[in-house]
Amino acid sequence: MQIGQCVLIKDDVNKVLYEIKSINNDIAYIEGVYHRICRNIAIGSLTIATITDIDEAKKKTDNYYYKLINQKFRQEKKYILGTILHIDGDDTYLNKCLELYSSLGIFAYGVKVQEKNMERDVIKILKQIIPSIIVLTGHDSYNTKGIADLDNYTNTKNYMNAVKAIRHTDSNCCIIAGACQSNFEALMASGANYASSPKRMNVHTFDPAVIAIKVATTSFSKLVDFEETIKFIENGRDAFGGIETFGKMKLLV
Repeated sequence: MQIGQCVLIKDDVNKVLYEIKSINNDIAYIEGVYHRICRNIAIGSLTIATITDIDEAKKKTDNYYYKLINQKFRQEKKYILGTILHIDGDDTYLNKCLELYSSLGIFAYGVKVQEKNMERDVIKILKQIIPSIIVLTGHDSYNTKGIADLDNYTNTKNYMNAVKAIRHTDSNCCIIAGACQSNFEALMASGANYASSPKRMNVHTFDPAVIAIKVATTSFSKLVDFEETIKFIENGRDAFGGIETFGKMKLLV
């Protein structure tokens, strides 16, 4: 196997598609192609993805994307939508989400920041722009060695620290944080409005963006309809949860 190849984990019934990012001895570091998951795994546990596997994964994601852009999120009135700041640890995922926002006519700033640097960089970014919605996402994973121990998560601590840094300067913005298998409880306790993942499930590329879109297109006088939003999340409430949150759209009078 080589760096850059698309692979599957042999015993994964969901057939999540990964790309090999690096190899050290017999251990490969892999990242999801369409899911915000990362992990170190023995090469013997992997199998090279077939053309059919790759095509099916792409088709599923394309269908998700077109389903979203065909939705009627906005009201038929004059309005100012909420502004999104999307900070992502993966530039490929970031660009896909920015394309989704643009297709729906929602303005979003996008910044690629490694998860370990989010706490440091987010305050610098917020000195330049004032968003009403902030997405903090990228990759994460849980090693199944104990849910409560945050050292068992690849990047949950990094998201937590970034959320706390934002809350020290902004108590009003809506924060959406986390990636695949993140510690939901810890992220919510840190000050997020919505977070992954209550059941340590995988999170699709577009899942955090879907919630940001719903918040941006809901009136500031109304609570975001999370029941409606969660219909578009691949693994539903197992992947994302949150608290009652008011929207960020304002109608012009």
